[in-house]
Order: sequence, then structure tokens, then C-alpha cells
Amino acid sequence: MDTPPSHPRLRLRGLGVLGLMRLYSVLLLLLPILPLSLYWVATRLNTLSIGLEWLMFFCIGLVVLFSALLGHAIARTILDPLKLLVQGAQKVQDGDYGHVIDLSGTPGAPTEFKQLVRAFNRMSATVHGHVETIQVTSRTDQLTGMSNRRHLMAEGYRIINVSLRAGKPCSCLMVDIDHFKNVNDTYGHPVGDKFLMHIAGCIASAVRESDMAARYGGEEFVVLAPNASLDEARTLAERIRETVFTTPLNLGSIRLNNTVSIGVAEYDPEPEFGSNILEDMIEKADKALYRAKQCGRNRVESWPLSEGPANCP
Repeated sequence: MDTPPSHPRLRLRGLGVLGLMRLYSVLLLLLPILPLSLYWVATRLNTLSIGLEWLMFFCIGLVVLFSALLGHAIARTILDPLKLLVQGAQKVQDGDYGHVIDLSGTPGAPTEFKQLVRAFNRMSATVHGHVETIQVTSRTDQLTGMSNRRHLMAEGYRIINVSLRAGKPCSCLMVDIDHFKNVNDTYGHPVGDKFLMHIAGCIASAVRESDMAARYGGEEFVVLAPNASLDEARTLAERIRETVFTTPLNLGSIRLNNTVSIGVAEYDPEPEFGSNILEDMIEKADKALYRAKQCGRNRVESWPLSEGPANCP
């Protein structure tokens, strides 16, 4: 059986903070009446079996004790919910957004504190919602719903470091839509946006659950494929290319058939380009993408490139 929480025996509910203070002030003013009344009675009765000094001492002690008990009850009634408010504010300050204060353990809390707690909980929930929105927005491309470039770079460093420590391969795919400018020039940017969303959906449906797909910028996308060697990444790239090629976008009377070119590279512990392994891998995949464009588009090329400026098999 659960032990009920301990509270002052003197319950002071429903008065509010101002009401409690007024009650305490009135009682403090009335309490001296008790020893004065006893003193008045004692001076008129000669049959008291106790000395007047002892009677006054007893009465004053009784007044002090009762005042202390009343003050303690009022302080507990105010300080308990105040402590919960302070703790809740500290939790939100420490990043526990959405923290909810529960006043069920302090049923005697003044009305003002109940109102403050309700306002605090609403504010905490609002802050939590805003923070989640900001976090999602900061790492998501708003048009396609994919990760954005900032999140790709931040998460990419973690993926590369995990692969390095585990001694596992990791590859990068740079995907570019062929002749995307023609779509915007012919049908306008609204259709171009729908087409970008369509291609993003094709890429997302073709990658593995462990892969990370992101919009790199414009009509370019990057896929990080942990635990994928160069050959395995080429297989993944061919699957993406085939999915895009066989999945046209139909918008009423408009039918858009398009293709993508893809460059593939595996990370190298000794980077040639950029300042770190991730930038080096992306740059190599980009160079392989450029070779795929040179060789006629709708194809996959990988780093290292074949010999010659345009040695296309």
C-alpha cells in the first residue's frame, strides 16, 4: 500500500497567497488577546493555584507555538508548489523541453500557483513544439523532405568515423538529373518543383534503410552508403538510375520521362581533395558524375576514372 505524501496537518486550501497572508496577519493581531484575557481574569481571581508569572509564561509560549505552527503550514502551502516551479524552470533551461509539472502531490497549493503551473505547462509544450519544428527544419530540405546539405555534412562525418573505427567500407553517390533545366524552361518552376519531389521519391524508394539520401543543392542529390564497397555502391546506383528511368511523372496531360547520371566513390583514408575524408569522397563522386555526363548521361561512372578525358565504354 502506497504511503500518502506528508503535508501539514493544517489544511489551508482555496485561500490563495493573498488570502493566506491576510489570515496570518489577522491571527497574529488576535493572538495577544489570549494572554491579555487571561491576565485580566487572573487579576480578578484570587483563587488561582498557579502564580501569575507562570500563567503568563504558559500563555505566551502557547501563542508562540501556535504562531509557529500556523506560519509553518502557510510556508509549506506556498513553498512546495514554488519549489516545483523552480525545478521545472531548471529542467527546461537544461534542455528538457516539454517538461510538465504535476501538482497532484500538493493538493493544497494556492490558486495562484495552480494558474502558474497551468501556464507553465502550456508554455513548456509550446516551446517543445517550436524546438522540434526548428530541429526538423534545420536538417530537412523543405521541398523534397530529404535531409539537407548541412545535415548531410554533419551526419556524414559521424558515418565516416564509424566506418573507419569498424574497418568497414563506405561509399558516396552523387546523383544529378539530366537536362533538368529543360523542364523548368518548358513547363515552369512549379512543375520543376514537382519533378524534383518525384525524383527524390524515386531515390528514397531505391536506397537501403541504412543509407542516407540528401538534397545537395539544385537538382543534385547525394547518397551516403555505409558498409557498401565500390562495387556494391555501383549496384545501388544502377538501381536508382533504373528506378528513375522506368518511373515517369504524369501531371495530367504532361508526362515527364527523365534520367539521372550518377558518380560513385569509396572513401580513402588518405584524401586527395578537400580537407577531410568526407569532402574528398564527395569530390571524387562529383568528378565521376561529370564523366557520366560527358559519356552521354543516364549512366553510372565511378572513381578512379578510366584513362583519357572521355574514355567511355
